[in-house]
Amino acid sequence: EKPASMEYYDLFEVSATASQDEIRKKYYKLAIKYHPDKNSDPNAEEHFKRISEAYQVLSDPELRKRYNEYGTLDVTPEGGFVDPEEFFQQQFGGERFLNIIGKISIGREFRDLVDETAETEEDGSLTEEEKKQRRDMIQRQTNERRQKERAERVEKLVDNLTRKLSVFTETACTAEDLANFRTIQQIEAEELKQESHGTELLHAIGYTYTSKAEQYMGRHEMLGLAGVYRRMREKGHIFSETVSTIRSALDLQRSFQQLQQADETGNLEADERAKLEEAAARQGLYAMWKGSKLEVQSVLREVCDRVLHDEAASKDTRNKRALALKELGDVYSAIQPEQ
Repeated sequence: EKPASMEYYDLFEVSATASQDEIRKKYYKLAIKYHPDKNSDPNAEEHFKRISEAYQVLSDPELRKRYNEYGTLDVTPEGGFVDPEEFFQQQFGGERFLNIIGKISIGREFRDLVDETAETEEDGSLTEEEKKQRRDMIQRQTNERRQKERAERVEKLVDNLTRKLSVFTETACTAEDLANFRTIQQIEAEELKQESHGTELLHAIGYTYTSKAEQYMGRHEMLGLAGVYRRMREKGHIFSETVSTIRSALDLQRSFQQLQQADETGNLEADERAKLEEAAARQGLYAMWKGSKLEVQSVLREVCDRVLHDEAASKDTRNKRALALKELGDVYSAIQPEQ
């Protein structure tokens, strides 16, 4: 039966029977294409908002059913539509991960970069030297704000992780207690993996937890050499991830340059342009994921160091935290995606 309205389906260029996977892929493609930070078209922000609202409806089975029956008349989610920028960021983890990784800031940093440039370029009365001074001032203020936000984020996550590990550290600490702790975390992890990019995030978090726990425990193994080796391995991992993130950003830049050149020449066939847009969307999503992963692991390394080297806790408690943290990391790393 034909839906009461095809507006949202037409926006995503899919049929009314499209699967959630088809709709999600189209959303990512269009959201990256029309993201205000990446598209200079004055109508891009409005289009980005429409895409976000359409996806919030079509990705919710109950709202999609109502939309098919009544059109756009009664499909506003409870509490209203989420801000498009906020919603786009939620595609990497969602609400359930907030207590573990905090709010990913990469989307806001893209926005800051655009705003900083606009603030200096809009005032035509400034000399180049004055523009530079203003840019430097804005950059300092932005950096101070980011440092404050990160410190608050880390502080909250330290408290959250300490409480999570206390399920084990405040018990008798037998092998059975550790097994029970593992079971509890496995149940939660199976729920977390249902979130967008859930499995990938769990693996990134799990790697960091396990690495930091092994470094801590390795201080007393083989005269501390095990800990040194694991710290060196972590530095190698950070370097590799950083290079990979930079490479993905450069690939994204090339994709957008190709699209821009195609617009300037105007001699690109529709199907060729569609392929370029598809490539840019894939690169954009991958670049955002790599950037988000790098940020998350950086924050969590600091969180783990604070939890494991907490001088307010006894040595016995810190050792138990390391044991529980490794167990938690192993659980997250072992999670498998849905088949």
